[in-house]
Amino acid sequence: MEIEKESTLKGVHVLITGASRGLGLSIAKRLKTEGVKLSLLARNLGELEEVKAGLGQGCRVFGADITDNTAVAKALEYFRAEHGPVDILINNAGSGSYTPFGELTTEEIDQTYSVNVTAVARLIHAVLPDLKKSSDARILNVASDLARRPLANMAAYSSAKHAAAGLSQSLARELKEDGIRVMLLNPGVIDTWFGGSPKGQVPPPYGLNADHVADVVCFMLTRPAYLLMDEVSLHPMKQPEF
Repeated sequence: MEIEKESTLKGVHVLITGASRGLGLSIAKRLKTEGVKLSLLARNLGELEEVKAGLGQGCRVFGADITDNTAVAKALEYFRAEHGPVDILINNAGSGSYTPFGELTTEEIDQTYSVNVTAVARLIHAVLPDLKKSSDARILNVASDLARRPLANMAAYSSAKHAAAGLSQSLARELKEDGIRVMLLNPGVIDTWFGGSPKGQVPPPYGLNADHVADVVCFMLTRPAYLLMDEVSLHPMKQPEF
């Protein structure tokens, strides 16, 4: 019996959101070693240009807020012109804070849902024509362990990630008919700048190293095409709430 081969990443066009720092940056660095064509999207163009300089050839960047439909459309136009149709979409950008629900402004609530749910759905919708033409299309949505459990003082963020999980699992079943694998990654605490916390505040074993999470992302993306890792959760051993 023929052994199914791992999916290749060499020469594949990968679009990553929230790629200027933290987990998005670690994912970009890890996938660059696999020979992908990188398209990196984030709000801070200056930081993206520094990332591009470090990664070198085969990396393109565009500064845009993922909640701005016009800016995202321009980014996709640029990336397609440079790298061709998108083969893999990694929705990594996220936003949230540890704040009692009653203390959030309505603007903060709207922003949380806009970044973590609406922008994700719209970007998937925008690249779907590309993915349907790809020979091995993949979507990986980075959510949170809070997509599967509640936590006090994170009601907006947790409920938004629950919605992202529902979106992912529904699309995994719908888009498999088109040969598109939709995956959901639910990490626990990561030692990044999320929520304004400085990097190094929650090092292992209290927080996950972003590079190690990026290794998991690469593993998920490179499974044989028949194998769908539709949902993966991971935590640091000493995460208090787990």
